[in-house]
Amino acid sequence: MDVPRHLPHLIMLEPDLPAKADIRIFGTELAHRLGYDLTGQNLFDLYDSDRVHVVNELVTLVVEEHLVAVGYTDWTSPAGHVFTTENVWLPLISEHGKVTRLLGSFWELTAIDADIVSLGDSLDKAEGLSHRKFYRF
Repeated sequence: MDVPRHLPHLIMLEPDLPAKADIRIFGTELAHRLGYDLTGQNLFDLYDSDRVHVVNELVTLVVEEHLVAVGYTDWTSPAGHVFTTENVWLPLISEHGKVTRLLGSFWELTAIDADIVSLGDSLDKAEGLSHRKFYRF
């Protein structure tokens, strides 16, 4: 695995459920694409009331069930640039069996980077297949 290539795309959360999930690390590429650094903010405060329950549910399932989650996020930069990321969330489990942090990796989906040939070359079809999936290992 090419770890240095992933570092700018990492995000680390410190969940204190159900109220918050503080962002402890927000990768440099993510901050560059978004236009600002979210380190120190509560992830749940970044979503409107219509979407925060979905994000809270995802984080809660990863924490409580020790699941790996894959999801998608639509972002809008202050300049108005809209982009979509594919997100992978991994629970980091302490020696006592409790999830103390979530490690995420966010990669922007583009027509060039996304492997969508098998889906008829349609990014809409790729995004429509599923917005969230959970895996247990």
